[in-house]
Amino acid sequence: MSTPDVFDEPWFPHAAITAEIRPSNVSTPIGFDSFEVPIPWDTLSMIWPTGGLPNVEELQSWVEMEGKWGNLESLIDAKTLQWSSGPIGPIAKIDSGKKGIWRLEILPFDDDGHASRIAELIGNNPYVAQGGVRWQGRDILLLWRDLSSWPTANEVLTDLLKSDRLDESRMLVESCGVILGEFHSLVSESANSVRFAKPWNDRLKTLEERTSSRTLWRAPHGKDTVGCITHRNFSLENIVVLNDASCEPNFQEVHLLHPASGIYGAILPMLDRAPGLRDLASGYRSLELNDHVIDSGMSLEFRRCLFDGWCSTAPPPWSSSNSLDSHKGGVPIWEYEQVLEEQIFSEAFGKEIHPRTLWFLSHVSSIQAGMFRARTVAAGALSCLVVAGLGIYSGLTGLLSWEDSFPLILCVLPIPILRQFYRNLAPPPY
Repeated sequence: MSTPDVFDEPWFPHAAITAEIRPSNVSTPIGFDSFEVPIPWDTLSMIWPTGGLPNVEELQSWVEMEGKWGNLESLIDAKTLQWSSGPIGPIAKIDSGKKGIWRLEILPFDDDGHASRIAELIGNNPYVAQGGVRWQGRDILLLWRDLSSWPTANEVLTDLLKSDRLDESRMLVESCGVILGEFHSLVSESANSVRFAKPWNDRLKTLEERTSSRTLWRAPHGKDTVGCITHRNFSLENIVVLNDASCEPNFQEVHLLHPASGIYGAILPMLDRAPGLRDLASGYRSLELNDHVIDSGMSLEFRRCLFDGWCSTAPPPWSSSNSLDSHKGGVPIWEYEQVLEEQIFSEAFGKEIHPRTLWFLSHVSSIQAGMFRARTVAAGALSCLVVAGLGIYSGLTGLLSWEDSFPLILCVLPIPILRQFYRNLAPPPY
């Protein structure tokens, strides 16, 4: 079994490899081989076609592969195919004649078959995988309708900013938030009412260790912050924008794509369900990593537009003040998680860490200092409540006359002001 020549592929984490790739005894479907890929904290399992990427005839034989799901019949009618390298694996653009143009994705790495899970959950939808092969809980092949002719929301936003069309930019970003909220409403039935605060915080500890970060951030999480089947890959790159009758982008006709986690999920697998706020934080990061957004000075406003759009369609408990309370975690703690992941992925693929990633990490201590100051306000409100309660108790029991107790009872008056001040000191949810 020869080792595949994939070291220079964009989807291969070459900078994280600690030893040679070697064959493994992991079970695979017929026609595939498995390899061990060691990285500092794990050994990844890579599955690769025996003999390399297939031609048309070999591709057609995959229709009856063990572990298949959905509809792979368009592979039988494949006339031509053209291979290219995608972000998580090789991609074949397939001309199936009357059955149209299709895109087949090979996933050398994956963690838990999230793409096929989403496809089964959503059902008949052209923006999810139409079929594929799932093997021992992971996705190996995914077949998609080819939507490459449609621009992504990130591309459209960049073009709008270059033309200084700010109103249309705001409208587009808000529409992206709306489509995310609609997805969350769709999957809300999968939510688990039990909070995963401990494993979520344990994940942060793991990410901090793997980045050798000097930051430390934990959160209790609000009672409405519940785990569910999230998107995991939400960004403006995974939203397509349709055209109107005049062939111009229709900013209110956007559709959410649901790709696999692939190598990213394999490097940092999600062992527990996360809240929808994680997807929202991922959307914020996609804005922050667009240099045109930063250069425009509109970053904060676009984040607010995304947030407003999401709140308009998301499940009400998820967008409640309790869920969004940054003192309990809210969106900032999940943006912190995303930033740590950004650093890990940049290092794994040998890329320069984005300046906005470094900027966020350098400001974690100041964010935490602000929340610490806010807690002193909360402590003041609690002290006022205790003193007022003592005054009432003293008056009722005769420890003090009501005249002497009254000044103590008046301590209740600043409590609403202090609580509001406390809430205002929390980092905004956008």
